[in-house]
Amino acid sequence: MSEYKTRYKAYSAWNYENEIEELNKLSEDGWQLVKAGNYHSKFVKNPDIRYRYQLDYGNIEDMGRYIETFREQGWEYINSTYNHWHYFRKVYDPSLPASSYEIFTDRESLKEMTGRWAKTAFVMSAVIGLMALIYLIMLIRMPQILYLLLFLTLGIESAVLFRGALIMNDPDANRNRKGDTKFLYVFLIVLVLGCAGIITTSALHTHVYSTQQAGSMDSPKTDEVWNTFTVRLPDYYYLDLDIGSVSPVTVTIVDEDEETVFTKTSTDFHVENMRLPLSRGEYKLLLSASSGFKVTFALD
Repeated sequence: MSEYKTRYKAYSAWNYENEIEELNKLSEDGWQLVKAGNYHSKFVKNPDIRYRYQLDYGNIEDMGRYIETFREQGWEYINSTYNHWHYFRKVYDPSLPASSYEIFTDRESLKEMTGRWAKTAFVMSAVIGLMALIYLIMLIRMPQILYLLLFLTLGIESAVLFRGALIMNDPDANRNRKGDTKFLYVFLIVLVLGCAGIITTSALHTHVYSTQQAGSMDSPKTDEVWNTFTVRLPDYYYLDLDIGSVSPVTVTIVDEDEETVFTKTSTDFHVENMRLPLSRGEYKLLLSASSGFKVTFALD
């Protein structure tokens, strides 16, 4: 019965030569690649054979012809990942020169392959960088934890992709960078923590929307509790308030200690994105009005 193992490890695209070296070393130790993945690969134990591995990158339209072209050159196709990396191997014969185990035998063919990935990475870096810039502008205009996390996460991702694209765009670059493996894991951890922070912040952030109105014959209201809400995430919040009335209307926000956080009295008032620093706790929205009014309150 065959013995299998799954190996969990991530590689950066611009460090693909390090992955090739490790696949070759595993083959020497008797572990032969069965299926490659971006973050994990499956191996079978077979010490009776030894392979040399190679990777290629590209969005191939005619996979049948593509695989056949490599087969004609002695390369066995293993599999492809969802992001268009293709894995090949050839039985190792120590009597053959090292060039027999290279799929890119000249500078131009290597440049074409690395250039394909670099082009994709440059585009992705530019798009993600633009999104990061948009959130930076929003952060400057309306400081909030969510915008800060979005800016940092997208900005770091864009910078890492841009760095990788520069390396891959140079066919003479030293892509076999041992330290890049640790760098990649740090990047993935930052990315995961950033995404988790964004999701958590979005879930905890308080959103309130409410409208009150009354006709001229309705009874007056004095510090009537209009709404209550809970702030679970201390942050800057932004208030939109519209008041329209024939007589003065007072809108007040008080915290759980009955201290006034915000108050406004007016017959005609409109404000958007008024910044309110709110702490964690319970809040009440109070309304005082005579009659004939409409008030719209939104907090985000």
